[in-house]
Amino acid sequence: MSEVVLKKKPILSRKAKRTIFIVVMLAYPLTQFILFFGYVNLDSIALTFQSFSWTEGKYVFVGLQNYKIVIHNLLTSESTKRMLLNSFSYVIVNSFIILPLSILFSYFLFKKIPWSGFFRVVFFLPSILPIVVLTMTFSFLFDSNLGPVNSIITTLFNVHVADLPSWFGSYPTSQYMIIVYCIWAGLGFNILLLSGAISRIPKELIEYGELEGVGIIQELRYIVIPLIWPTITTTFVLGLTAMYTVMMQPLLLTPENPNTTTLALSIYNSVIQNGSITYFATLGLFLSFLGAPIIMLIRNLLSRIYSDVDF
Repeated sequence: MSEVVLKKKPILSRKAKRTIFIVVMLAYPLTQFILFFGYVNLDSIALTFQSFSWTEGKYVFVGLQNYKIVIHNLLTSESTKRMLLNSFSYVIVNSFIILPLSILFSYFLFKKIPWSGFFRVVFFLPSILPIVVLTMTFSFLFDSNLGPVNSIITTLFNVHVADLPSWFGSYPTSQYMIIVYCIWAGLGFNILLLSGAISRIPKELIEYGELEGVGIIQELRYIVIPLIWPTITTTFVLGLTAMYTVMMQPLLLTPENPNTTTLALSIYNSVIQNGSITYFATLGLFLSFLGAPIIMLIRNLLSRIYSDVDF
């Protein structure tokens, strides 16, 4: 007699297993988003309407008092104006110095100029090294006693070391040095993005332009830039956010110089030193509300210059 084999019915259906898998995979990023973005930002917004009461030993509601103080300092405080000027200077550097240089260098690397492999390593190296190592290296280059830059200047121009400026000590020279560092260290990331975009351009378009006698400048202006414009727009917008993000550069290069502080560094110092957390939370939120619409408007205007092209 033949035996009938009964198949055991699975506890969970295929659809249920798929649902559980998706839920488990999304649980971690969603939890992280809720805790480190949602909760932190909501708590920061709540802080803008509070002030710490030393008599009660807790934060108390003060309404719009912090916003009034912020607006008053923005209009009258010289230190606040200098902090904003320092922060905004990095927007100018990223958008109008680093980005154009990155486009040119990316294009010339794409054209495989002589020593292009060497220059590719030189540009990319600062992007993979820790910022602590980079700032230490940069500080050593301009060290007053052992730095090679001072040695070269004194040898070539026959000047005494004492006559050279204190590169990281006096303002505004210290601010200029931070900007120089940002240019040196910031090219690699942009070149990485732009080089990837340029490499995706079909070779047929480049070859057709060469057959038609298109020069290097025309090729860059009329072929390369329009085709990689979405990447340029994204990089430009990222440069605009530098006003809110630059912190480590002045912290590591000029740790004891208050004249080079930025918005992000001021917020960081207020947290570390247990200072006016509510004030800087209000200042950051106020400037974010002012800057976000401007950044979105600029992005919208840039996206209209060239239409997106699929290739």
